[in-house]
Amino acid sequence: MNSKNRRKGMIWALLIIMVAGLLSGCASEEPQVAGEPITITFWHNYDAGAGQQEVLNALIEEFQAENPGVVIDPLYLEWSALKNNVVAGATTRMLPDVLRGDIGFVPLFQSLNVLVEMDTSFDDYAKAAETIMDAPNSTAARGEHFYGLAANTNTKILYYNKDLVSTPPANLAEMWDIAEEISNDDVTGFVEAWMGGWNLCQYIWSNGGDVLSPDYSTAEGYINSPIAIDVIQRMADLHEAGAFNGPSIDPGAPGDTDGMGTGKYAMTIDGPWKAKDFATKYPDLNIGTMQMPAGDADSIGVLGGENFMMFESSDDAHKQAAWEFIKFMTAKDAQIEMAKVGQMPVNREALNSQEALDAMPLLPIFAEALETCRTRPVIPQWGDVSGIINTKATEAVLGLKPVKTALDEAAKEIDALLAK
Repeated sequence: MNSKNRRKGMIWALLIIMVAGLLSGCASEEPQVAGEPITITFWHNYDAGAGQQEVLNALIEEFQAENPGVVIDPLYLEWSALKNNVVAGATTRMLPDVLRGDIGFVPLFQSLNVLVEMDTSFDDYAKAAETIMDAPNSTAARGEHFYGLAANTNTKILYYNKDLVSTPPANLAEMWDIAEEISNDDVTGFVEAWMGGWNLCQYIWSNGGDVLSPDYSTAEGYINSPIAIDVIQRMADLHEAGAFNGPSIDPGAPGDTDGMGTGKYAMTIDGPWKAKDFATKYPDLNIGTMQMPAGDADSIGVLGGENFMMFESSDDAHKQAAWEFIKFMTAKDAQIEMAKVGQMPVNREALNSQEALDAMPLLPIFAEALETCRTRPVIPQWGDVSGIINTKATEAVLGLKPVKTALDEAAKEIDALLAK
């Protein structure tokens, strides 16, 4: 072989090695060879700091012992990496067999035509879904079909420092009044960790407003409605009075957990993970909890959580094995184990079990809140819409722009995004 051919051979060899490396850890379209174990790639964002990955690994070992022909290969990716890698994988077909990710990913991924239509792909999907609460699993639906199965759920409740708030508020208006009354140079009455849709929808909904039209076609007249303007104006007034703040509003402000734990903040509205944060970092904090106080319309929180999803890039053998793993992770026993590390169960039996209640004593409050909460707008662009809301609401709260001006700009930018 001459030197030119040797160089060509080396180049091809290097290319083969690079492609093999890129494909490692991603679902394969090649059929499984008979007798070989099936390796299921599983992308997730279970929190290592909360002990969730340790429980996940133990559950994987249990599943593999029960299914000796299947190997689960987990890979942790943070929220944006999960989303971005799937968006990129829609073109390259380098996708996992299973993903556990935010409920907001379903409309985005389904619009890319990469998700398995699970209710028509598996004869026992309906049977598995019957064991799951309806509201969380509804987030996996697009049109008449389901493209996932709920993995865990959450909504938010009010946490307050009993040493600072002697009487909990009866409604949202009273909550803001208390925040203002107890604030001083050392204490800020209320902390909101961020100003995006996940954080602001609940206040607007509870007062009878909305951020988008019912068909999700426009923000004009909704995010800049009189109700939304009044909500953000109240926050702006409170911020000016030193009674409302947060790390996304003021980068120099304490984080919400540490600020609550050290008595710098008196109240916050957050999810079930916050109870574990307080118990772990500030066990002596005299914390009180209650369902989010009602506005003029009701107490309407935001439905959150994660879903299990599967991808069309997997072959039939991988899809079936991945489905068995999803059913295992949503069954009673696995859901109880995850409840012990802060994941609110979606399995009906697990939610009502004493073990889960012992692990998460606030489950009854959250279960009550789930009865009136709503999901965020089910659109592929929601992540960007929420970012626009955060930017414009923050500008308004900081007084950089009049509230109406900021929200009018938000409506215009969101409508331009929805029109694409």
